[in-house]
Amino acid sequence: MQLDPAPTRNQSLVSRMRRAIDDDKIRAALMAAIALMCVVSVVWLSYQSWRYFSIPKQLGSQRISRGAIDLQNRFAETRAWFRGENVYAIHPDAVYPPASYALLGIVFNRLRWKIVQLLWYGLSLASVGVLSWQVVRHSLAQSRVERVFVGLMPFAFYATGATLGNGQLVVFVLPLVLSAVLLLTRPGLNTWDTWRGALLMLFALVQPTIAAPFFWLVLFVAPRIKPAVLVVAMYLGLTALAVPFQIGATIPAKPVGKTRAPADAAAPAPKPTPALATTSGEVPPPDALQTDGPVQILNTWSGRATHGAYHGSLKGGYASAHDLLAAVGLARWNWPVSLAILLGLGAWIFRNRQADLWLLLAVTAIVARIWTYHRWYDDLLFIVPLISLFRMTKLPRYSPQTKTMAAGLFCWIWLFLLSPGVLYTLRSPDVLVGIQVTGWIAALVFLAYQVHRERQLPSDSCLKTADA
Repeated sequence: MQLDPAPTRNQSLVSRMRRAIDDDKIRAALMAAIALMCVVSVVWLSYQSWRYFSIPKQLGSQRISRGAIDLQNRFAETRAWFRGENVYAIHPDAVYPPASYALLGIVFNRLRWKIVQLLWYGLSLASVGVLSWQVVRHSLAQSRVERVFVGLMPFAFYATGATLGNGQLVVFVLPLVLSAVLLLTRPGLNTWDTWRGALLMLFALVQPTIAAPFFWLVLFVAPRIKPAVLVVAMYLGLTALAVPFQIGATIPAKPVGKTRAPADAAAPAPKPTPALATTSGEVPPPDALQTDGPVQILNTWSGRATHGAYHGSLKGGYASAHDLLAAVGLARWNWPVSLAILLGLGAWIFRNRQADLWLLLAVTAIVARIWTYHRWYDDLLFIVPLISLFRMTKLPRYSPQTKTMAAGLFCWIWLFLLSPGVLYTLRSPDVLVGIQVTGWIAALVFLAYQVHRERQLPSDSCLKTADA
């Protein structure tokens, strides 16, 4: 009987030694991951920066997407919008709503192309830095190695480089929407924070296919309704400001080919988009020549967005509801299905509005990625579920089994997000892309289940906080 304490002390020593060994293994794995992310970040971002400024047509014998193509399109569309040219008729890639062009006009209307190109590049890198800071701040990373690891993720993912090389918007929208939601869902929201958060959300809505699902959090999780009302009112105001520029809009008398990077202040307009013959299951193009009033303008935008999403899902989109519907010949149901998903997300958030905010953010981000047409640069959204999964490994309220599953899903998603990705790297990427998307769905189910479990706990056990 007197020998009992000795085994207890030995067992405690063995347990501490095992934990130390496990910690050393984790640290070594993190150091290896940091080294890998440093290498891929430098190589991938350097390549995408070269593509952005040089605007090459091919790399060796391989044809590549033209650099800064999305920025060029938005620049030309915005300038044409405020010149009174029929944007939806002459620009085939013009799928953004009127309010987006009002927001883009703040940057594009007074600056020449070369200045816009340099400014956009610098702001994009700064925005990645802000996103990295947000990840470090909210991930609950404790050691310096952990903080370096999570802070490098936005720089190392293929979506960031693709966004930079194309001049896309998601690199701005994601930090904006995170800042807005985290600010507006604080308890004891004051007037200054209300206006600041509402403005952040308004600017995030420049790309509504990314930001719109997060609006449910502003509407249902924020302690007051005022921020949501302000966002809606300001968005309608921007729409009212932009639409008159398209009433009676004209088509230039001398149309030219598809717009390229303009050297002067204004870009020449491409020729009108021809009407395309459609077959069963296709989405017909809208009649973009009707510009008699606001209703016609908004109807034209709706038709253009629907048609653009359909063709985008065929040309480069993947892993979304639209791609699935197009694959089975049901593309005409794209927007009804997207609307149903969006409304379903809203109902789910309302029902679970007291749950942990980062779980709600993570589920919303995954739904935002799959509810409508997106390309691979929009995979940057998966930064949000990665933050949530990492947090779960740190919070004491989760069991060891739950933490292990969270860590496994984190590694699954993280590995496939590393540059340069598999979609355009491999000749036949379908199997690996399928594995990648399976990880997304598994994370969605896992995170939604954690929200469901929290609803079963007493109300004082739920932590609806942005930080631990």
